[in-house]
Amino acid sequence: MRSVNSHFSIMISVFVLLFSFQFTNVIKSIVNDYATKIVNDYAIVIVSSAELKEDELRKQIPEIESLSEISSKKILDRLKNDMSSKNLSLLQVALPKFYSLKLESIPNKKRIEAIKQKLMGINTITRIETFAKTHEKMFKMLQLLQAMVYIFAFFVAFVSILLIFKQIRIWTYEHSRRMSIMTLFGASFFMKSAMLYRMTLVDSLVSSILVCALYTVAPRLAIVKDFAAELDIMVPEFDLLYQGGTLIGASILFALVSVTIVSRKIGRV
Repeated sequence: MRSVNSHFSIMISVFVLLFSFQFTNVIKSIVNDYATKIVNDYAIVIVSSAELKEDELRKQIPEIESLSEISSKKILDRLKNDMSSKNLSLLQVALPKFYSLKLESIPNKKRIEAIKQKLMGINTITRIETFAKTHEKMFKMLQLLQAMVYIFAFFVAFVSILLIFKQIRIWTYEHSRRMSIMTLFGASFFMKSAMLYRMTLVDSLVSSILVCALYTVAPRLAIVKDFAAELDIMVPEFDLLYQGGTLIGASILFALVSVTIVSRKIGRV
């Protein structure tokens, strides 16, 4: 029973460590995806008394993605029954032109003001609506959430590493007599620590496989899909080959390094 508990201590610590690492990747992917959606949805509305050329605007504002004219047909169609065709034609000529200006990335408040000032410097432009506050607020909230997740994951990972080191230290002391006997027979460091390496590697591999299984299944669950749909976010699919291989490789490397550090440190005491 004691042996099972000791193995469980390593497995749960490695599981939490890898889970935290992968969770930060998921949050990063969600924030990046949402940022892309904001960029695609966000547009500056420009009212101009004359036609605007995208190439000319790009000379002043290099980060312009596209400039498209907003049709006034819907407005004129609503007034069709209330106005004569002559007045409607005059109104169509008198109406200013409306444009939707999209940017390559989300600008901050300072950059928005700079873009607005450059646009207002064009004589034909009479009004500009940036709609920046709502988009910037939402994006900053997501960035704050991402930062909080990173900080929390760091502390969780730190505690997990301490627990893993502590358990390896306990195993080292438990097998100290056997290791001392092997030292007398001239065994190398790696031969003496073979059992510690084996136990830590097996526990780490089991934990990494469980983490891979969890992140493979979770995005496919109906409750996760519904929750993501409500928030209009996309939960990324787990790449079993690349991300799974990274987690398994990281668990193996961490197990080897942990045993080496603890065993050598105790050996010098």
